Amino acid sequence: MTDCGHIMARLSEHLDGEIQPEMRQLVEAHLAKCPCCSLIYNTTRRTLNIVAESGTFAIPVSAGTRLQTRLKELLAG
Repeated sequence: MTDCGHIMARLSEHLDGEIQPEMRQLVEAHLAKCPCCSLIYNTTRRTLNIVAESGTFAIPVSAGTRLQTRLKELLAG
């Protein structure tokens, strides 16, 4: 099965190089013919590269606390 939803579910594995060879072939074949999925893949890949090249940075403790609180709220329901 290589519909767009299935491909999107596997993009992270593909980008991380943690995808099985047969699934990688299916994903790459789909990306070669689907402009929408290809755009999402390329945009995600470029974004990850930008983030990786940016290095680390410190955030204020208050921002981290707010983020943790919000994530807990979202996960709770």
